[in-house]
Amino acid sequence: MDSNMPGSIDPYINGSGSVDKTFERESFTTIVQNFYTDVSRLMAKEGELIRAELNEKVTQIKVASGALVTAGVLLFVGVLCAAATAIICLNLVAPLWLSAVIVTAALLVIGGIMFAGAKKKLNADDLKPVKSIGAFGEIRHSLQEKVNEITKH
Repeated sequence: MDSNMPGSIDPYINGSGSVDKTFERESFTTIVQNFYTDVSRLMAKEGELIRAELNEKVTQIKVASGALVTAGVLLFVGVLCAAATAIICLNLVAPLWLSAVIVTAALLVIGGIMFAGAKKKLNADDLKPVKSIGAFGEIRHSLQEKVNEITKH
């Protein structure tokens, strides 16, 4: 049947031939409810993603921190043991004070290199939650599309 003909079954036309506004309100209400549901789900999923990514970053910080502590302890113990041994050995060919200076300089250079390597693992750019930041950009774009869709109705 043609929707313009009397007696047609058209949800927009009531029995008197005028447009039924109830259907339009229900349709708008449905759109708003769907929008709310979609945004709620999206935010929940993004929250899960952020939590997972932040847990990953916390683990990365723990590992790097453990490496820093280990490097520090090894440097300390190494300085004590190796310095004593090296100073005693160098004392056979050089004066005691010169042996101590040479050993100390060598150990400080090695310890500094180890410390710089461990510190590099804590680079701020590597710890940034890049996936979550990108996802929020996508959420903003999706929300803008939904708002545009609702305002068109």
